[in-house]
Amino acid sequence: MLKYSVNIIWSDEDEAFLATIPEFPGLSAFGDTHEEAIQEALLAAQGMIEVLREDNEKIPEPKRKNKRNNHPLSKESIISF
Repeated sequence: MLKYSVNIIWSDEDEAFLATIPEFPGLSAFGDTHEEAIQEALLAAQGMIEVLREDNEKIPEPKRKNKRNNHPLSKESIISF
């Protein structure tokens, strides 16, 4: 089972929560709540993994996070595949 960290911040520009997964550059997902942003990121990551498998590309291994993000408006969650 792969477990990826999901970083979530509030985007004033988009007026929504923005979720990113560092192992998947360019992947971002939005939601009205933290939970919705995480769900959208999960769907996006699953789609990326499916395409990588179809193209026989390497699936990024989850990275161990060395430092915790202490930004007051950020939140980190874990998703598993």
